[in-house]
Amino acid sequence: MTQEKLNHYEQKLLALQEEILSNIIGETSDEENPFQVDGDLADKAEAFSSVAISEGLSTTQKETLELIRKALQRIKNGNYGKCMACGADIESDRLEAIPYAETCKKHMSEGRFK
Repeated sequence: MTQEKLNHYEQKLLALQEEILSNIIGETSDEENPFQVDGDLADKAEAFSSVAISEGLSTTQKETLELIRKALQRIKNGNYGKCMACGADIESDRLEAIPYAETCKKHMSEGRFK
């Protein structure tokens, strides 16, 4: 995968993460906002992983944030876009739709990965 494509998917992942975090922040009042964290997006994401704050997240939001975190780590590790079941390239249309996908289309229904 080219560096340009990796940058594209990284930006998609960061935007998804920001959208989830923004939605959560928007659901709380300014005075009672336990999600107010100074720093960049990475600092905010780290704060959201704490047990106290994660109680405010739905199960789906928690799972999605964790998958996004793992995908961003795979970008850093140099193995983003590879199926975790077979090692093949994950189809670009799948990554466009689900940039945190862990498997190719062939293995997406196995349930071990997303």
